Amino acid sequence: MLKALLSMLFGGSKKKSLDPAEQQKQKAYQLRTDLEKGIKAKLIAQKKDAKAAGEIAELVVNYIFDFGEFGFEMSTGKDIKKVVGAELLKVCEYQLVDPIQLCVALTQRALANKKTGEVFESHLRDLWILCLVPIGPFTPPDSAFPTSQQQLLAKRIREIAITPKQVENCIKAWPGHMLVPHMQKWHEATLAAQAEGH
Repeated sequence: MLKALLSMLFGGSKKKSLDPAEQQKQKAYQLRTDLEKGIKAKLIAQKKDAKAAGEIAELVVNYIFDFGEFGFEMSTGKDIKKVVGAELLKVCEYQLVDPIQLCVALTQRALANKKTGEVFESHLRDLWILCLVPIGPFTPPDSAFPTSQQQLLAKRIREIAITPKQVENCIKAWPGHMLVPHMQKWHEATLAAQAEGH
């Protein structure tokens, strides 16, 4: 009986930490934190003041993880908004986050924040244009999404229309190791077709 009681008291917390939804929440939070720190470090390396760099990094990451909401204060000036917008365009160049991990984290955030409709799809499309996440036929397979709810969202992501120019932009932006396997195959086929054409 004592063994059962101890198991109940101490074993229950282990089961909670193994909950897939909770694990995904923690991974998404860690990814967000790491991305913010990475952007701040890049800005400081560019001779930005540490406080300003932290504020800019936070606003950029807010946009990415909060479905287009920067979280600007009413008093935020146009200059800071312009800097944040310009910095958002550079996030892909920094290569701080794996596009597949970010895609998975955003499905978790969408479910947690009940943003699974048009807002979600529109935001993923915007992040695709910024070369931050794969969508359309380049969406990672279901095996990349640990929960059945995330897999349902992945099906919606696969239905988002993309253009060949957008694919080319992402292939140029992402190094080979960051390309989604389907995108790598598409890229190799494109290169082979171009080589045959010459």
